[in-house]
Amino acid sequence: MSTNIIYKNMSSLFFPFFSWIRDYKIASFRNDFIAGITVAAVLIPQSMAYAMLAGMPPVYGLYAATIPPLIGALWGSLRQLATGPKAIVSLLVLSTLTPLAEPGTAHYIELAFVLSFMVGVLYLGIGLLHLGQLMSFISHSAVKGFTSAVALIIIATQIPHFLGITVSRHEFIFPMLLELVQRLPSAHIPTLVMGLVAFSIIYFIKKYRPNFPSGLLAIVITSFAVVAFQLQDREIAIVGMIPKGLPLLNVPFSDFNTISSLIGPTVVIALVNFAETYSVDKALSAKSKQKVNVDQEFVGQGMANMVGSFFQSYPVGGSFSRSAINYACGAKTGISSVTTSLIVALALLFFTPLFTYIPKATLAALIISAVLLLFHPKEIIVLWKMNRDDGIVASIVFVMVLLTKPDYALLIGVMSTLIFFFWKTMHPRIVRVVRDPKRNMFVNGDVYKIPRCPQLVHLRSDNCICFANAEYTIEHLLERLNEQKTPVRFLLLDFQAVGFIDITGTDELRVLNDELKTRRIQLALMHVHRPVIQVFKSSGFIKEVDPEFIITNEAQAITPLFPHFDHSYCKEICPYEIFFECPSVK
Repeated sequence: MSTNIIYKNMSSLFFPFFSWIRDYKIASFRNDFIAGITVAAVLIPQSMAYAMLAGMPPVYGLYAATIPPLIGALWGSLRQLATGPKAIVSLLVLSTLTPLAEPGTAHYIELAFVLSFMVGVLYLGIGLLHLGQLMSFISHSAVKGFTSAVALIIIATQIPHFLGITVSRHEFIFPMLLELVQRLPSAHIPTLVMGLVAFSIIYFIKKYRPNFPSGLLAIVITSFAVVAFQLQDREIAIVGMIPKGLPLLNVPFSDFNTISSLIGPTVVIALVNFAETYSVDKALSAKSKQKVNVDQEFVGQGMANMVGSFFQSYPVGGSFSRSAINYACGAKTGISSVTTSLIVALALLFFTPLFTYIPKATLAALIISAVLLLFHPKEIIVLWKMNRDDGIVASIVFVMVLLTKPDYALLIGVMSTLIFFFWKTMHPRIVRVVRDPKRNMFVNGDVYKIPRCPQLVHLRSDNCICFANAEYTIEHLLERLNEQKTPVRFLLLDFQAVGFIDITGTDELRVLNDELKTRRIQLALMHVHRPVIQVFKSSGFIKEVDPEFIITNEAQAITPLFPHFDHSYCKEICPYEIFFECPSVK
């Protein structure tokens, strides 16, 4: 590999923004600037709300919205991806750190920075080692079940703020719901009214003007109401004073025992976080015609979390809603996210006094309205209808999130997905193939009740043939062969779905071929892929099959076999004319 190619690869990995900064057009700045301001208007209230959800003072949400969006935009793959605090990640931070420290304390906050650093290191390692395909282990069904259940938990945690009541912290959702029901009679009516007003503003603006910063408007209106009518004197909880100034440099540090206890939750947070981030990437790349580099996105998110942890940020990721707004407002490059970071920084420097009177009920309404979009009961039902296995995985994860800790539930979901995958691999479907004379094509004989040739059994295995399933495959091929009660001359195996075969597979094929020889049945192969042919050659199995019976042309699949049929049987006994050649012997 030449020095220029190595330099180019290293440059694209460590300085990916060079590719679009070099060709940046001033005409794009207007769109990027407007998009950046619009996203900032959404991000500022959301970040404070999500910090509250994570068990941290609201200012740390603003810190997490300052540096990470800029880093994620410069080092990530998708130019319109909006990085920052997220609801699900915030809840996972809360559930992870609550057993280790009291939420809101200095120790708890320091652990959040350590967690962000660990997530960043994991992401960066995956990206640099080009292990992005590890995300394939988290299935779509597991993510849907997980996010739907977590959305319910998030809503449950915000209802006390919405009602103006206090409930104890619980490890699981059902004891919390029980206490919540018991305390409903003590709901604070002014707080409830404030929450309903904020939720209504957000809901109706999202419905009719989806790109308008509805959360910001709700905060402005309700904060004005608090100041104008002195509602804080009526026991409406407000955010209070927020420190002015940019986040200071802070080295995330903790003892070895604490770090080791955070390894498991770090992996779960990283996987869940990136699963949503990558889904955003795929959705926007389809619209913007950009190619997503999953490893580069891991690097970008890793840098955002790792660098952010040194500036008092807890774990962040790509937000679907803010990325969609960024794209809809015409963002062309990462300059839009740079603009967003600068706006948040200006807010920290000059406008924090304006945040003092934000009602906590308004932030709760903002969180509830955001996570409602993550609740997918209809999609879980659709999964059941489309594929029972996917429906089972989604349902298992959904129930386990509600009954156990979210990190355990996701691991159970991953294990369930792998179990179903290996089960399908170990038990491939064996399909009887027949020719449809009317449509002149081969079809599934188990679905279409079409007459079959008495002298030919045509079967297809819908998976690879390897050590995990070779014995099962051969046994079931023989079972399907035994279903044919007429004298069979050929077993034709369609290898169209067999993209891989190993030495165990070829050994089992030898066993099959030997059994066929004892029955005076010829083995023929069709649609054999080149890698499989290479294995046949290297193992010597290719010599055991007549070259004439390795068929490459589907249209003439029967031509080399037909001369070896019992034509007297065709003429005197067989009532069908299935193949083109049949009339010639009738």
